[in-house]
Order: sequence, then structure tokens, then C-alpha cells
Amino acid sequence: MGDGIAGIDALLRDRLLIMVNDRSAIEILPHVRAHTGGLVLTGADAPVRCKEIRNARGQTVVAMDHGSHTQTIATAEAPFGLRTRLGWRDLDLTDLNEVLDGQRDNKASFAVTPTCFIPADTTGDALVLRSAIGQANQLLREDTVVLLPCSWRWLRGVPLRQLVEQIRACRHPVALILQADGDPLERAGASDGLRQLCRSCPRLMLWRTDLAAFDAMAHGAMGAAIGASAVLRHGVAPRPDSGGGGHKPYPVVLIRRLLRYVRVTTLLDWFARLDPWICDCAVCNGASLARFTDRDHDVLAALQHTVRELYVLHDGLAATLPGYERVDWWRQKLADSAEHHRRLAAETELEVLYPRVLQYWRRSSPLPLPPAQHHRSHDQRRPS
Repeated sequence: MGDGIAGIDALLRDRLLIMVNDRSAIEILPHVRAHTGGLVLTGADAPVRCKEIRNARGQTVVAMDHGSHTQTIATAEAPFGLRTRLGWRDLDLTDLNEVLDGQRDNKASFAVTPTCFIPADTTGDALVLRSAIGQANQLLREDTVVLLPCSWRWLRGVPLRQLVEQIRACRHPVALILQADGDPLERAGASDGLRQLCRSCPRLMLWRTDLAAFDAMAHGAMGAAIGASAVLRHGVAPRPDSGGGGHKPYPVVLIRRLLRYVRVTTLLDWFARLDPWICDCAVCNGASLARFTDRDHDVLAALQHTVRELYVLHDGLAATLPGYERVDWWRQKLADSAEHHRRLAAETELEVLYPRVLQYWRRSSPLPLPPAQHHRSHDQRRPS
């Protein structure tokens, strides 16, 4: 394994980034913590917006995700690629360096590889993963995060061990995206696998995620990037021709005491006969959490509220020592969440389901995976 890069590690350690489309970045920026937060920008104008933000607020950590993983599947020959005005372009090492230099020229705080999507359906996918890490290790840079957009199936069995081995071998920090139809951590074994991964790979970030960021950081992940919108909260299968439709989502807000995102329509059902919960964040200022509509200013306000609440949670996590203290903090948050769900059901006289992923997170944590033993002696004594 290459030597650790102290500068980028210090920059990313315990940092909570918000992943947001370039169109919403300016409105989100005032609600991002200056010293412990930052932005990851997506969208065609991400480079322009990155430079604008860094020119105005030079201390703000800003990076870009080109979204290559939403466009095509990686191959061993071409794990990195980029859509340009002239069409799709596979990137060799020289091209890759140019793309990373371009991010930095647009004042990104660190560079992020434009890695294509890595499935886990065939034995050849392990070669693709190895190729992505191998090529990234040839980058003579100290400013780069290697993006690994992977199927959730990498979190189980042999693929998990292969993933751990490759992340450990990477000389750069790694940002992991998990893809599934729906919440990837509701799949059997995925939550335990991610915990093992985080406990086994101290230079790992969870990227394009949701509150799984806190479970990951509690179990050893370096940092995380939480999606501001639902489409940015887990990986998606490549859709080369998808340009995004005109769908206008109804607001979804983070209810911190419940540790879950809730549709406003659900809040209206819960509080049809009760006074709704209020929020004292700087956006809500004591107003009802059920007030948001699908009008543009309410959608934005719901997003700003959610960002504020994420950083309140992050403040609590960052105040703990990594290891047992941090795990205990997270377990207490989960226990409090279960009690709030119970009380809400009793007060509303409705069935308030406790999310499956929160149930998984309340279970005990698996041990980290041991280092790989490539050279095992034939006369080594068998374990008793």
C-alpha cells in the first residue's frame, strides 16, 4: 500500500459533505458548516459553480462528481470515462490526469475520479475493480479521491473480501457509492457488510448516501457525502440517455428525532388530529414541519431544513472519540429514535412503521475483516 497522504486525509476526516445539483448549490451554501462540511456538485455546470463558490468563499470545501457512473458500465480496459460535447470518451492515464487537473483548475478542493459503474454480477467484475484501483495507484497525485460506484452485492461474501482488499491497496482515499433499486442497505446482509467494510478500511468515505453516513462514520468511515435530494441518496444503474424529466417531487424532510426522511403527506396524516411537531432550526424558526407544499420556495426550504438538521447530527458525532464512544453515541440515537416512533404511534393512534434499516442498525456490529494472507505455509498449524 502506498504511503498515506496526510493533507487530504486531514481535509476529509470526519467531514460531512452535501451532494447537490449545481442549480441548488448557492441556496444550500449558507446552511453548510464552514469547518466540518462542504459540497459535492453534480450537473453540467458544476465546474462553473465550483469556481464561483470558491472565489466567494475560499475556505469552503467543494468537489465535483461528473456522474460517469450514471452513464455507463466500467470495463477492465476503461474503468474511467467522461461524457463530453463530442460524445463518450474513455480515459487513459494521461486523459484521467487532465480531467483531474481540470477539476482543480476550477478550484475544486480535491479531485474525484470519473469512475464508471462496477457491477457484481460476474467474476470479471473483480478484474474491473482491480483495474480501477491499479490505474488510480499510478496517479502521482496527492489531491485525489478514487470514486468506486458499486452494486450493493459487493457487500456480501467473496465480493466483500475482494472489495476490502482493493480499498486497502489504494494509495488514495476511496469514496464508495452503493447502487440498488431502492435503499441498498435494506438488502439482506448489506448493512453488516458495510459496517465490516468501514471497520476494515479507515480511508473510506460513503458517497451519494443518506443517514447511512452516520452509521458508516460511527464504524470507522473517514467521512461522507449525503445527497440533498432523493435521487442523490443512493447509486443508480447507468442510464446513458436519461436527461431527467419534469417530475416535481413533493417535499421530503428529515425528522431528526426519528432518524428518517418523511414525506410531508405522511406528516399531514400523522398530525391530522394533533398539533404538528415544530422545528427550531434557523430555517423553520419554530414553524410546523408539516407546512411544506410542492411550491418551489417550500421545496427549497424543506431542503435547507434537512441540511441544517444533518449538521446538528454531525456535530454530535464529531464531538465523540472514534471507536467505542462513537458507536455508543450512535446506538443511543437509534434507541431514542425507536422510542420516538413508539410514542408517535401511541399519540396518533396510527401504525407508524419503524424503518427496516433502523432495525438493522440496532443490531450488534460484525468484526472487521482480517488482513489477506497471500502466502500460507503448508505446515502451518491448524486452529484448534
